[in-house]
Amino acid sequence: MTASIRWTIVAFVVLVGVVVALLTTLGGSEDDTTARAANDTPALSPQAAPPVGGPSPDEPVTVVDPETRAAVDLPECRDSAAEATTDGPVAGLMVRCMDDGSTTTLGKIQAGTPMVINMWAYWCEPCRRELPAIQEAADTLGDRVRVVVSHTDPSETKGFDTLGALGIDQMISVSDQEEELPGILGAPPVLPLTVFVRADGTVAHVLIQPMYSEQDVLDAVSEHLGVTV
Repeated sequence: MTASIRWTIVAFVVLVGVVVALLTTLGGSEDDTTARAANDTPALSPQAAPPVGGPSPDEPVTVVDPETRAAVDLPECRDSAAEATTDGPVAGLMVRCMDDGSTTTLGKIQAGTPMVINMWAYWCEPCRRELPAIQEAADTLGDRVRVVVSHTDPSETKGFDTLGALGIDQMISVSDQEEELPGILGAPPVLPLTVFVRADGTVAHVLIQPMYSEQDVLDAVSEHLGVTV
């Protein structure tokens, strides 16, 4: 990722933070308080996860050690018996599975099922806020849709630690350490970014706004993939 793209992402993250702060300051009503309680997004411990803010321009590539990886029971990336999706722009992208450290393609993970890929990074505050909502929606969708969260940053270690801090342990989690997926899609250099992929591998939609509730995610899946629950 070039320095200009990283600074564009930094500017976007800062802008989102300012908007959230202004809305919080101007709100403060009982209805707002109720709405925030309903979201019930978990608080992050600074000791448990890397800090938010912006991407490091010289982030080193790191990989989770096997002992740490084995201590967390993440879902397996793929079903080796299922036939891989071979068509579409993302099918051939190689990613690292966070559950066991192996590499595979998004096509093998998709295996002919509608798929949602959420691209996020440990330093992105809006990303952290929406991950719990995506996990809740994934639980509700079950086998109807393959939901994948892709850490788009060179440091798999920091992504892994952030998932643990948030309690995100029920979704297929991968590392796109070369940050290739946004470029393949021709997507804008912002995070979070969510891709809705049809069962045949074609991309139905690229969403460039966060989804902060389970219903937000389910509504987007219904609109872009035609899958309802």
